[in-house]
Amino acid sequence: MLRKRRLFLYALLCLIFVVNICVNSFRNTPTKAHEYYTPTETIPLLLSGGLRGIVVDFLWVRALARHEEKKYYELLTINNLISKLQPNFPAVWIFQAWNMAYNIAHEWDSPQNKWKWIKAGLHFAKKGALKNPNSGDLFFELGYMYSHLFDDRYFKYTAYNREQLKKEDGEDNYDAALFWMRKSVLNAPKLRNIAAIERTICHTLWRAALCAEKEGKFGNALEHVETAIKEWKEYREKYPDDTLVEVNKFIKKLEEKKMALSGLINNADDAVLEKW
Repeated sequence: MLRKRRLFLYALLCLIFVVNICVNSFRNTPTKAHEYYTPTETIPLLLSGGLRGIVVDFLWVRALARHEEKKYYELLTINNLISKLQPNFPAVWIFQAWNMAYNIAHEWDSPQNKWKWIKAGLHFAKKGALKNPNSGDLFFELGYMYSHLFDDRYFKYTAYNREQLKKEDGEDNYDAALFWMRKSVLNAPKLRNIAAIERTICHTLWRAALCAEKEGKFGNALEHVETAIKEWKEYREKYPDDTLVEVNKFIKKLEEKKMALSGLINNADDAVLEKW
């Protein structure tokens, strides 16, 4: 009996020693590294201690396996664990956000359930952006999701999703997309070059203009078109040797759209004056 008590005390002292080391290590990390942690996120960081790297590697192997097997709900649980153990690693936030907004959303048929998972993915990526305030790559992926997931060329129920986003989050998806993409340019992304992101911004402005025109918001559409023309011209000056895109062709198309929208706005103004 005495021997068991001694063993128990030794084990308890060892545990206290390990936890103390973890706490001191955590306290000595830079403030910015943990200022956004919640209590539930701090506990796994403390308890895993020096084993955290091994645990995270093991979880990543499982996550990749579950992704290959298309077991997306199991992947959801694993990615959540990784994000708690490795919150300052942008890839896990991107991976999990895409898993929810694309893979799991695709598993559902109703627009309500699809939107639930799209929204969850967007919110998860935004949470990751808060914990990684200098990650240009995470910012770009979030901006791209706000643009791509609401593109009616690729997905159904985009009008419903746009309406829900405005109702629940008070956001326009294209405004959000442009905000995060522009923020990405300012934060030195590593996975994509700046020129590619700037081209994507110009294309997003075009999609935003078409969407606004379709919704009868001709003033907003014209504003997006004028901004796109300006930014394509700046792109042409900055990258004169770029042969990946036909910049002049895009500008010409935008100029034609600008004239058409200006005509619609003038006609609408004339109609209002006639009523008076």
